[in-house]
Amino acid sequence: MISRRYRVIVLSVWPGLPQIWAGHVAYGLILGLFFTVLFNASILSYWVYTDMLAPGTRQMLWLLSLTTYTAMAAWTVVWLWRFHPEKFEKEIERLYLLSGESYLQGRWTESRSQLEQVVALNPSDTEALMRLARLLERTGQTDQARRALDQCKDTPGATRWVWEIGQMAQRMSSKEKS
Repeated sequence: MISRRYRVIVLSVWPGLPQIWAGHVAYGLILGLFFTVLFNASILSYWVYTDMLAPGTRQMLWLLSLTTYTAMAAWTVVWLWRFHPEKFEKEIERLYLLSGESYLQGRWTESRSQLEQVVALNPSDTEALMRLARLLERTGQTDQARRALDQCKDTPGATRWVWEIGQMAQRMSSKEKS
């Protein structure tokens, strides 16, 4: 079976799609928009407005488009190989276990540090962000807990946890009113 992270290579057909699929929406949109503008300028200058630019400039646009496409596809492969969250699954699992153990023993600072490491390895980990928000709420850091909860709402897996996220947000707002 092919790993999910290698399936994203198929998305390299258009620059920016792999980043959007991986949850880096703004970065992916910027890459995709940049390539789209460059590619469309190449097409328009070569086939539609042939007299507007010199032949050398048109060829340079095509060369720049091809170079950009190749560089973005290569970056996607490097990102999958080196930085994709699935690469860190064992480390994430270990940190989850340690954070749960630390939390149950009342070592909340350690638990927070371990959860923050999980989020650093995979920023779209809904469960880690929910645990972090709960821990921050429990330790009285409601502003940071609210930020973690807001970040949690923006993750791809948040749809499964809508009720829990809503309950936590409601509980935090009722504590602030009191």
